[in-house]
Amino acid sequence: MREKEKLLSFGEPVSFIFSHSALKEGWDNPNVFQICTMREVGSETERRQQVGRGVRLPVNQDGDRIRDDQVNVLTVVASETYERFVTGLQSEIEREYGTEGVPPPPPPHRNKTTVSLRKNFLLKPEFKELWDRIKLKTRYAVVIDSVKLIADVLPELDAATIRKPRITVSKAEMRAGDNEDIFEAIVQSGARTAIDLAGRYPLPNLIEIMESLMENTSPPMRLSRKTLLAIYNGTKNRPVAVENPHEFAVAAVNIVKDKLADQLVSGIKYQKDGQWFEMSQFLDEITTWEDYVVKSTDVAGVGGTHLYDGVIFDSEGIEKPFIQDLEKRKDVKLYIKLPDWFKVPTPIGNYEPDWAIVMENPEDGDPVLYLVRETKSTLDLSKLRPDEERKIKCGRQHFHALGVNYKVVTSAKELPNGGV
Repeated sequence: MREKEKLLSFGEPVSFIFSHSALKEGWDNPNVFQICTMREVGSETERRQQVGRGVRLPVNQDGDRIRDDQVNVLTVVASETYERFVTGLQSEIEREYGTEGVPPPPPPHRNKTTVSLRKNFLLKPEFKELWDRIKLKTRYAVVIDSVKLIADVLPELDAATIRKPRITVSKAEMRAGDNEDIFEAIVQSGARTAIDLAGRYPLPNLIEIMESLMENTSPPMRLSRKTLLAIYNGTKNRPVAVENPHEFAVAAVNIVKDKLADQLVSGIKYQKDGQWFEMSQFLDEITTWEDYVVKSTDVAGVGGTHLYDGVIFDSEGIEKPFIQDLEKRKDVKLYIKLPDWFKVPTPIGNYEPDWAIVMENPEDGDPVLYLVRETKSTLDLSKLRPDEERKIKCGRQHFHALGVNYKVVTSAKELPNGGV
């Protein structure tokens, strides 16, 4: 533990680090991929703490967070008592993020598999036509109405609860084990004192704090000082800004970001920028976990309908049955689970659409339909997380600019021609 910075540096020839206490305290390493419980973990709090260390996004050599489902996998080697804990954790994720946000339940063990690109698909006229329609990149333009933004922010900022800053001083005894690696504080019951810090220190520049918080979002958001000052001058909550400027700034910026995001999305306009996604970006092979793959079978005698001989899904409840239904449909000529490098820029981060589909048209007119579909657990976008709803709205405008049919669906039954 004394040389942990050296151990974690990329210049040190270390291929494996073992620590019996790294998941408890004093070790801030995001690149935890395997956890082996060598003793019975008694409390649920400790289990959450351990798993929480492992599910953080890992960092590469450049210090950038990696958002890759093939890399972001935590393996826990544990006893059977973990089963109920994991089941409860899965249920909490489902309540928070919906069915489509739940990862597949962890199996007792995992086997890796490889899905291969069907290169003959790249030569099919239907694929070429589909790719020519969806490959084009766009840029967006937005207009900010400062007056409306201020009017939207002030009611919520007026109602925000911002408490005075306080610290709690506790007296404790320290216990150090002679024969074990332990050093802990034993807090004496009742030996706590609360101290009010309001008015004890010089006030910082509130507008500078708000600017810094805005710029350190992902992606960064910026407003003029004039607008931020107008928000401060207009709120009835100004007295608490003097008592606790940092908490006031945090509350104000959170409200501003939310209202600004809504305004950016509601008036967004996309146009083609002359660039496109290259077909050569499709990998010949993708290695993944066998439990996350639905095999694309050769039902119609034409070599299957998906671009790869297996389809990697992200959720058991929505994507897996959607794939299974597509595989059964004779009117689906081909489909693609769009790769993670197929990104649509939005003011609140990149949007990654789900599916591109070519199918026979049940109506008169064009003999073939070229579709982009997003699979969710509900058609009511207001029930999704706010940023998820906003990104879908941006994606709809992006594909509208390309002239591509785009919709949100909950199952393959909602595609043209009905059932499966």
